[in-house]
Amino acid sequence: MINPIILSKIALWTITIVAATILLRGKKINRRNRFGFLLAGTIIFGFIYGKLSPLNPNPMSLLNNLFLNLKGAPVPVPIQLSIIMLLLMLGFVIISNRSICGWGCQLGLLQDALYRVPTPKFNVSKKVTAITRILFFIVFTALLFYSGMNILGLMDPFGLFQLSLTTISGLTLLSITLASMVFYRPWCRFLCPFGLTGLVAEQFSLFRPRINRDECVNCMQCVNACPTGAMKDFFEENSFHNDCFACGECIQACRVNALNWSRNQRSK
Repeated sequence: MINPIILSKIALWTITIVAATILLRGKKINRRNRFGFLLAGTIIFGFIYGKLSPLNPNPMSLLNNLFLNLKGAPVPVPIQLSIIMLLLMLGFVIISNRSICGWGCQLGLLQDALYRVPTPKFNVSKKVTAITRILFFIVFTALLFYSGMNILGLMDPFGLFQLSLTTISGLTLLSITLASMVFYRPWCRFLCPFGLTGLVAEQFSLFRPRINRDECVNCMQCVNACPTGAMKDFFEENSFHNDCFACGECIQACRVNALNWSRNQRSK
């Protein structure tokens, strides 16, 4: 039987994603209420649930647990539950473009909040972030299956929320904290294995930014507002788009009501 605390977090994740999707569709997200969501989510999904249970799930840990199960390592979460939880997370991604990462992952929310510190901002191409994640995923799986070393567990910055950091995970967290002030969600976009899995899954998302071409005036404000470059891919109708974390910045930036969070474009 699933721990009732974990069940309550899954329920709260679901409510949050539904609420986020409704607000995005209604164009009700702005920087003030988005920041409120970031702080509340970090506290509730991170520190409060971290205090309630040592098995405080997050998208990264679910994938890590699955691979540990496949390796045959001792894991407190059985493989059947790992698979169900991972499929649930991917379901959230496909329904409403990476909303689980953008609105439910405690470390992702913390990074998003830190990005608002007024410092110079930098970005890199989707090719760079994708290759980095692929290489890290290869190293992670190779070390796990050939030597039994779980580098993801050693680096795990989510230990912050249980206040149980080691030297390695503490240094990882410090690096993420500093990097987050100048680069949007560095852990998610450079290292997180679920970030890589989610990037693939989000290419099939139902709800995501869609442009009404009859209303669009090509001002590029939405493209300029996007912290990852995903909106440039949506604008150019590229077949593979960059990470979109459902932050709503693009919709807020559009001044001609040409951008919608929807399943279909209203007009070509």
